Amino acid sequence: MYKKVLKFLASIKLAVIVIISIATLTAIGTFVESKYDAAAAKKLVYDSVYMNIVMSVFAINLMAVMVDRWPWKMRHISFIFAHVGILCIMAGQLMTTYLGIDGSMRVGIGEENRFVSLPQTDITVYSSFDGTNYSKIFEKEVDFFRSSPTPENPYEIYKEQTGIKVTNYYPYAVASRETLAGDNPKLGAGIRFQITNGQANFIEWLVQRNPTHVVNVDLGPLKVHLGTVPPTGMGFNEIYMKIENGRIKYALFSKDAVDPKEEGFLEEGKTFKTPWMGLEFRVLRFLPKAEERWKVESRSRPTPLTTEAVEVQFQDKKHWILVNDTIKFFADSAVFFVSYGNRRYDIGFPVFLNQFKMNKYQGTSRAMSYQSIVTVPGVGEKEISMNEPLKHQGLTIYQASFQDGAMGQPVASIFSINRDPGRWLKYLGSLIMSLGIIFLFYFRNFGASSAANKS
Repeated sequence: MYKKVLKFLASIKLAVIVIISIATLTAIGTFVESKYDAAAAKKLVYDSVYMNIVMSVFAINLMAVMVDRWPWKMRHISFIFAHVGILCIMAGQLMTTYLGIDGSMRVGIGEENRFVSLPQTDITVYSSFDGTNYSKIFEKEVDFFRSSPTPENPYEIYKEQTGIKVTNYYPYAVASRETLAGDNPKLGAGIRFQITNGQANFIEWLVQRNPTHVVNVDLGPLKVHLGTVPPTGMGFNEIYMKIENGRIKYALFSKDAVDPKEEGFLEEGKTFKTPWMGLEFRVLRFLPKAEERWKVESRSRPTPLTTEAVEVQFQDKKHWILVNDTIKFFADSAVFFVSYGNRRYDIGFPVFLNQFKMNKYQGTSRAMSYQSIVTVPGVGEKEISMNEPLKHQGLTIYQASFQDGAMGQPVASIFSINRDPGRWLKYLGSLIMSLGIIFLFYFRNFGASSAANKS
């Protein structure tokens, strides 16, 4: 029985089946990647249970062939080296998959960061009884791409304590923000306003997270605040608003005076003129208790505008949150803070971005090359470019891309962070395979020479 099993595992028929299976899965992966993206192909094909089974059978087939040839002879050296090399490469890739790090890090110019964003996604829940001091009560890795929740089969989060559950998931969604009237007394106000003159027309929402929260928007020549009305100005052209007894109290300050230029109460739909460039200010909508929500539409495939989104239900109310987003739920005696996003990994040292350089193709706005000047403890100042990564403490930091600001100028650098513990094993496997090829040619020439001498 042992010999029969060994012969089957070492047979050329099994090897052909394995090779055809690998080729088929690779073709399917290529099709999925072209239709969706590399992340979808990785999850659905390359990291699937089918690929793992096929690669496991392939490894067994390689080992069985070597055992079946025992005792080995000198002419088997090239054959043994080739098989051992392939097994080393497979073992190295296994180490990389389960022990390695492959993520991205965003660092703003003049800022530092030490956290890498990984592909894995986690659900985390914090709770508070006073609304200020939060403690983590739940954290778990989830993969809704492979196993999506549904209203009939939701993903429940700490059911006994929170009653929060995920009822839907869109891998590719287009989201827009909407502001609605709320009924929770812990919510703040929301004001939609319009500032206009003959040349400009600006419409925006200001929404408080709670009644004491201050929010603002900077429009360049004018700043608008919601949540406070100070007694004196700060030397800018500003409009301050605060909710008092269900009404909007406001004060208007100019940059040339600290005393308010105008103050009083606003009403929805009313307009008043400012002394700056003929601008008029109007309250379009006033919500004493307001909450912001995502309005989400599903797409069949990814685009530059799509992102992941999950629908979370709490006390019969459903809210959408995007990947790397958070939401608050208010219970009778507690506040729950729910986040869904990519796992963050502390690399153990900060990366400070001193300067970002970019060269463009002549006559265009396209980037031809770009470099980041960073400072890392233990390394000092170092330039990272597309062809010159930084290696430190077992990590390799590559220049991946950059982020543009509102004026089209770079405001942050995007680095790819990689740790590959199986790299040495993959290099060793490649070396062993190369030696096997060399031995193969050697023994072929040796056999031909021996045959010629005998003749």
